[in-house]
Amino acid sequence: MGVGKLDLETIAATLTRWGQVRLRGEACIRGKSPWATCRRCQEVCPVKGIDLDNGRPGVKDCQRCGLCAVACPAGALEDPERTHSFFLARGRESIAATGQAFFACSQGWEDHRRDGWIMTSCLGAVAPEVILALAARGQVGFRYLPEECAGCPWGEKGEPVFRSSFAWAQQALEAMGLPGDRLIRGVYLKPAPAHGGSTGRGGGPVPAAMGRREFFRSLVRGIKIPGVEITPVSPSPGAVNSMSRPLILQQALEEARPAGGYPATASLPLASLRIAGPCYLCNICSRLCPAGALELAEGELRFNPSRCNHCGLCLAVCPQHSLAWGEPLTLEAMAAGATSTLAIATEHRCAGCGETFRASATATECLRCTLSRDLSGVAARGAGV
Repeated sequence: MGVGKLDLETIAATLTRWGQVRLRGEACIRGKSPWATCRRCQEVCPVKGIDLDNGRPGVKDCQRCGLCAVACPAGALEDPERTHSFFLARGRESIAATGQAFFACSQGWEDHRRDGWIMTSCLGAVAPEVILALAARGQVGFRYLPEECAGCPWGEKGEPVFRSSFAWAQQALEAMGLPGDRLIRGVYLKPAPAHGGSTGRGGGPVPAAMGRREFFRSLVRGIKIPGVEITPVSPSPGAVNSMSRPLILQQALEEARPAGGYPATASLPLASLRIAGPCYLCNICSRLCPAGALELAEGELRFNPSRCNHCGLCLAVCPQHSLAWGEPLTLEAMAAGATSTLAIATEHRCAGCGETFRASATATECLRCTLSRDLSGVAARGAGV
């Protein structure tokens, strides 16, 4: 075949399938405690390509569907090119130019070169926080056909993830008081033509976080992407770099916050944390929290919901099992990044040994007596008593 006959667009599309997701083992909660039993990445992988036999995940086979990056609460897995920040930036560019951001799955659509679409390997690879953040600015649509998902080798895992993310974003959008038609899905969607250059609030170009292969794709199509510099070493000051999903959510809520604040009862489909038993402020949960959502300071255990990724590690490692999920998080608390106090250390006299100790209000025994009693119970059950 002559060089002149090469379809460079096809080459660019093929390049995006090479490689595998990026794994940051130090971020995985399974490596922080033997009590962590999270298997979300493995459960959504359509090719059974994630190995958890050695504790932390290992990627043995990857087709870059992106589902594990959405399933992982701690951000330990991500596609090196199509990060959450990348989809957020591309969506914002599209909304700034057309008022819409329309996504399509490249697996179920042969004509992947249609202008106006943001292509993704699987619709489930777009995180719910990204969907909501974009819907807070304009209309977000997904070209979705259940029959295509049924015929896709990733569909069995990918479709439930997409439907769950879409439903979550719908609930959150309703709680924010924004129109429901900001989120649509179906097969007969058509992106609107651009009404001008993609500009931000200050009139400048909307910055983008672009992967190498996606940039190559734009080059071979002869398309100039607003806000993208060829040299990645010096990104623009306003560029959307790697952002955690809790931060994406918090910024979206803050941006769309009404002048008088959100209604006190308006809440997200996310649970807050609560104390469900005696807390000795031992610092285990706050020290191991991968998101920095828990802090022990001045004799108080504090919780910042805008940082929480809901991985559940704190619940798993608490020696007293005193942490539990609570009421739904309010929009106002998330938007404001407000910190709440879960437990305050007060002085008590132990009902077992009579010693003075400090713990939350519900504690009746010191930690030593509590642990001794628990260990005695374990020994007795082991002996069959």
